[in-house]
Amino acid sequence: MVAVLLAFAPASDAQTLLDELRTANENHPKLQSKRNAVGSSTEGIGVARSGYLPTVKVTGDSGPEYVDSPTRRTTEGHRYYKGRETAGITVTQKIFDGFSTDAQVDQAKAAKAMAEADLRVARKMVFSEGMSAYVEVLRYHKMIQLARESERKIAEQQNLEDERVQKGSGIAADVLAAKQRLQVAKVRRLAYERDFQVYASIFAQNFGHAPEVSKMSDPPIPATVLPIELESALRAAEDESPMVETASFKIESLSEQKRVMEAGYFPTLDLIGKANYENDKNATLGVRRDWSLLLTATWELFSGFKTDSQVAQATFNATAAKDDHLDAMRTVANEVRSAWHKLNNAKESLDLQDNAAILAEEVWEAKKKQRDAGKATVQEVLDEENAIILAQIERTQAYYNIIKHSYELLAGIGRLELPVIEQAATLPPQYPGRMAVPTARDLNRQQSGASSLAAVPVSAHKDEAEGVRSRMSDLLRQSDQSAARKGQR
Repeated sequence: MVAVLLAFAPASDAQTLLDELRTANENHPKLQSKRNAVGSSTEGIGVARSGYLPTVKVTGDSGPEYVDSPTRRTTEGHRYYKGRETAGITVTQKIFDGFSTDAQVDQAKAAKAMAEADLRVARKMVFSEGMSAYVEVLRYHKMIQLARESERKIAEQQNLEDERVQKGSGIAADVLAAKQRLQVAKVRRLAYERDFQVYASIFAQNFGHAPEVSKMSDPPIPATVLPIELESALRAAEDESPMVETASFKIESLSEQKRVMEAGYFPTLDLIGKANYENDKNATLGVRRDWSLLLTATWELFSGFKTDSQVAQATFNATAAKDDHLDAMRTVANEVRSAWHKLNNAKESLDLQDNAAILAEEVWEAKKKQRDAGKATVQEVLDEENAIILAQIERTQAYYNIIKHSYELLAGIGRLELPVIEQAATLPPQYPGRMAVPTARDLNRQQSGASSLAAVPVSAHKDEAEGVRSRMSDLLRQSDQSAARKGQR
């Protein structure tokens, strides 16, 4: 099903993980939305600080004014109708508001910090999903290739069994068994193709275009920026995780909200200056000018227990935020522990799969020698050759699990950021203790003596495999001819 792998059009000249994350960081709509939220919260600080500054209001009116009242008719004997003009200015400076403005400014600063931490949370989610999709696309692309190779070998074995049955030297049950194995191999390949399409869709969602596998490469394992001990990872997560930061700033914001509500217990003092100009206003002929500068005090002595309820509500909200902070710390700690153990398990699994691949190749070599000595059949040799491919599939799983879980651990401790990933891609790896995960070069090393097929691409093994199959076909024909001569005798 080649169309499945080629259904995605190219989108750029290079699709390394670092390049894709850079593009997502600039263009992903979720991150754009969070940046706008940070800008909004920044303006909120200016809104809160406006309480420190005076307010200036200017009023004025001009137009005809009509007055007709019993008093006017009694004293003046006629109604009043004339144009009027007024102008006024009021300057108000807040002197004391129960520390409400101070609390609002601090709350706005906490809101901005929370918005910035929320941006980091969103970036972590986008990067984590994108990284996972990137790695899974590479994983299933390679596993599809291996599954096709396995499928081809089983089909070849089936053809050999058919030839033997037609020549009278084979067993029909062996043909049926080969067909059954071929069906299992096809089902396995279809499952890989399904998963490839799923992760390709997630890739397009996060990076804005479909993957082009030919331009993608295995991401570097960020071992240089990972803690070497689990306790160090947990401490780093407490200090650097954006989820924990968001919860901390939420506590601070709601604590300041409580201070804002407590301002209702205090009086307010305002310095108010006014100046007015009136001409023919309210049936008073001529110009009137006045000004005043007053210190005004206001104290609400009873509000129907409104202030008490607002303070109690803010207290509950702040307490709930503290519980959310504790929950965030536990959640992050669980993510770190899970990623840590998955990474170490994947590393151990890769070591085992490397050994399994080496053993599978050694068994295959032994079967070839047995076949040359007449102690093994061609079908047994083909079975062992297919076992090498299956071992390589399992090794591919373990290899990409190491990459994926490394970045999951990096995300869990709050370090899945572009500068850190760039550093991981440029610094030479250091692998102390159990965190000694191999690089791509280590994973493609050649073993002394028998080389590990799990570290060699299928294409590198193809020429040797073709030669072996040719020799197998010759041996099979010789065996059939020998059996035919015995039958004639």
